[in-house]
Amino acid sequence: MKSVITSVLAFTLSIFLTFFSDLQAADLPTLAAPEAARIAQEDLASRGLDSTIFILEMSYKGQKLIGSGPAYWEVFWSKEFDAQTAGRKEIGLKIKMDGSFTRSVR
Repeated sequence: MKSVITSVLAFTLSIFLTFFSDLQAADLPTLAAPEAARIAQEDLASRGLDSTIFILEMSYKGQKLIGSGPAYWEVFWSKEFDAQTAGRKEIGLKIKMDGSFTRSVR
C-alpha cells in the first residue's frame, strides 16, 4: 500500500512540475527589453519630449494563470505630463509583445 501511495504522489508531483515548468517557459518575453526601451524612446522623440522626459522604470508583466491579458512591458516616464485627453496625465506606455503600445494615463 505504501508503494502505491508513493507512486501516486511521485506521478502527481511530476505532472505538477511539468505543468509549471511549461508555464514558466511560455511566460518568457517574446519582445526583448532593449527593443521595448527603443520603442518607448522613439515615442518620446517623435513627440519632442526626449530632452525633458526619460524612461524611469521598465518591468515585464507576464501572463498570469487567471485574470490577466497578454504579456507586456510596462514603462514609466520620469515625470507625468498632460495626456491627449483633457484633465489626464500620461505616466508611461504598455508595450505588447508585438511592439504595439498604448499610453498609460491617470
